[in-house]
Amino acid sequence: MDRKLVKEYLFITFALMLLFWGGCVLASRTLGLTVEALWMRIPYALGGFSPTVASYVALKRSGRVKTFREWLKRVFDLRHSLWVYAEALLFVLVYYAVNCLVNGFTAGAPVFVLVVIVPLMLFGGGNEEAGWRMVLQPELEKALGFHGATLLTGGIWWVWHLPLFFIHGTAQESMNFFLFGILCLALSYALATIRRTSRGVFPCVLTHCLINGLSAVLVFESSLLSACLCLGLTVILSLILLRAKIPQK
Repeated sequence: MDRKLVKEYLFITFALMLLFWGGCVLASRTLGLTVEALWMRIPYALGGFSPTVASYVALKRSGRVKTFREWLKRVFDLRHSLWVYAEALLFVLVYYAVNCLVNGFTAGAPVFVLVVIVPLMLFGGGNEEAGWRMVLQPELEKALGFHGATLLTGGIWWVWHLPLFFIHGTAQESMNFFLFGILCLALSYALATIRRTSRGVFPCVLTHCLINGLSAVLVFESSLLSACLCLGLTVILSLILLRAKIPQK
């Protein structure tokens, strides 16, 4: 494991997160502003890009990538087999099927709006995979193995979201932080498995975009039962897929 790369990546990620989201927390709590306020949107968006920016800077400084174009090509490696993309859809199906069947759901936006929402989610979550699953997960796996790296990455990813629970108007404001952590761990297993079996980043980006995008179509309230079932089934599916030989291209 390249300890210097990991430390630099995490330092930049959390420094930018604290700068931008910390400012949003301060403005929200002292002035009562929400993320809908025009001047709150910019730091809110920039905080969400902290893992992405950290990925490029840390990889560039370590000599892992030479140009921004090379970095982009590594993130948007679109050429994967249909099996890889089917695997991604399967994890999305498990996530929503379990939570919706256990807790019930209300219909939000029409399904066809996913054509617009999913690409937009590149700027609302999907971009993070350039950091969490392209830098942190594979580096930690070298020292901790797949499961240790997935647990640690999931924990760090969970803590990184903490400021959002104190900003008015965010999706996380009304959520339970600990239930959110269980779901983060479930998604961490899903995304780590996709990263391992595809050896790519874009399938992770797409999965993240689908998970976030579908939340506008299928609206549910999570519970301890559904979160734990989601985690358990995701881990089981992960173990099955890790043993299977999935064609990458």
